[in-house]
Amino acid sequence: MKKGYLVIIGTILLAACGTTKLIQPTQADAERGSQKFTNLTLAQLNQGKELYEQNCSICHGIKKPESRNEDQWNKIVPNMAEKVNRKKGEGTINNEKQEILLKYLVTMSHSQVK
Repeated sequence: MKKGYLVIIGTILLAACGTTKLIQPTQADAERGSQKFTNLTLAQLNQGKELYEQNCSICHGIKKPESRNEDQWNKIVPNMAEKVNRKKGEGTINNEKQEILLKYLVTMSHSQVK
């Protein structure tokens, strides 16, 4: 009986450790991001977060945006977008979506709330 509980608890702990909770973008994030990306909106940041969650988790776990800097995201995103397009179909992450995804990651990599 005790073994069953240990297996259940272990499974729950492993599942919890593998899940990265992303910070929800705020208007303050959009304003901060607008200093770099003209006219950046909260809606665009939310769209970028959604694209990140839906597409980047198909091959690996989600990384927190602050785990990489702008230069790193600028190199990673095009390569990963290409892989997603091969896996899910060409155009899944077109240039416009890639730009929104990159704006989200770069802006949130500088988030003050961690």
